[in-house]
Amino acid sequence: MGQETLQRLFEAGSVPHALAQHFRAHGEELYLAGGAIRDALFGAEESEVNFDFATSALPDVSFELLSSYPRARPFRVGEKYGTIGARLDTGLIEVTTYRVDEQYDLGSRKPTVEFGRSLEADLARRDFTINSMALDPLNGSLIDPFGGVQDISKRLVRAVGDPRRRFAEDPLRLLRAVRFAARFDGVIERGTWSAILGSAEGVRSISRERVRDEYSRMLVGNRPSRALAALRDSGLILSSVPQLLELTRMHDHGPRHPLGLWEHEMRVVEAVSPRPNLRWAALLHDIAKPRTRSHEPDGRPRFFHHEEIGAEMARHILSGLRYSNNFIEEVARVVETHMQLHAYADDWSDGAVRRLMMRLGPQLGNAIELARADAAAHGEMGRSDNAWKFDALEARLSELNQVSTSNLKSPLSGDELMQRYDRPPGPWIAKIKNELEDEVVEGRLSPNDREQAWSIADTLVDQA
Repeated sequence: MGQETLQRLFEAGSVPHALAQHFRAHGEELYLAGGAIRDALFGAEESEVNFDFATSALPDVSFELLSSYPRARPFRVGEKYGTIGARLDTGLIEVTTYRVDEQYDLGSRKPTVEFGRSLEADLARRDFTINSMALDPLNGSLIDPFGGVQDISKRLVRAVGDPRRRFAEDPLRLLRAVRFAARFDGVIERGTWSAILGSAEGVRSISRERVRDEYSRMLVGNRPSRALAALRDSGLILSSVPQLLELTRMHDHGPRHPLGLWEHEMRVVEAVSPRPNLRWAALLHDIAKPRTRSHEPDGRPRFFHHEEIGAEMARHILSGLRYSNNFIEEVARVVETHMQLHAYADDWSDGAVRRLMMRLGPQLGNAIELARADAAAHGEMGRSDNAWKFDALEARLSELNQVSTSNLKSPLSGDELMQRYDRPPGPWIAKIKNELEDEVVEGRLSPNDREQAWSIADTLVDQA
């Protein structure tokens, strides 16, 4: 399967074949490199960037050649680092000048590069053997000087040359090694793993944005628990997101839930859909349990307010990784409410369900999915006795969702209240509006019934 996919990359009429012809006609080499070859041989899904090419052409020459290539729309975003991108009708490509050296300064997101003229030297400075292959699209020959094909057959992640030197050049490669091993269900070669153990501190020098991006890729991968376990065992968690070590510090949830916290969290992470915000919420939903653990007189453990404290910890962790404010709040809101969903009962009022809808907003679906996975992950067989509860909650939500939660607000504005009662701005306005909103949420007041709203406001104004 992998060889068949690889063959399609260089057949006549393919983008690699046509582009290589175009570059060669102008005296420049062009080889397909990187993820497309690796993924084809692994039989994996296509790369995020459709094709990565290595070329002898300097960046300005690459730009000119791509500008004259039919229907290509080149851009210079990475020109300083040797990369010219282009949008084709078939997708995105990147063409990068051969490099002989690449270094990242402390905390920088951008490398300092030295261009070269040799494909062999370019492959020699790459990170892992599985990424250090090139394909000549004109004749289909595979250039594999470091045994990448053999390592793929063994599902082995092995550094090119001296692993300590490779990791010193760019410590992000420490995280990439873990991600590739998890993604392809492989193992890290012994010498490379030893170098990771000895170089883990180097991750501290990486910009937080680059660490964030690697964690995001690991979490949405098909085996996030394997990646996280390798990060834990190698010391890379301590050097990248040390707060996650909280998950290793509680070895049981009590007699009813004998799993350790780490094992429980890994089950939940694997069970939810591979969306970054949901996977982060799954990973962090119980992170505050070790800090909040107490015991009943009978010895049963309790974790009062772990969801609220966990939400604050999630905000701190994700802010440190430079996620957007919107993303952070999406995760924190799900963490903060996950116990509320577990507490659902049929006797909840419509108002209580609507408040949950308003509190979670677009994250309601994520919150229910997390709650289901959380409940199931406590069971020894990975099943939950509380599935009926979430089924019933979803049915209530579907019924109540006929009225948009955006309409569940006070029928009267603050300006209207000040004008009617001839009073200046102050806390009294919020008290009246909150009371009116409660009446709407509980279904006792229509969002459009201004007459009844004024009647209620008249009774409240003197107390506000």
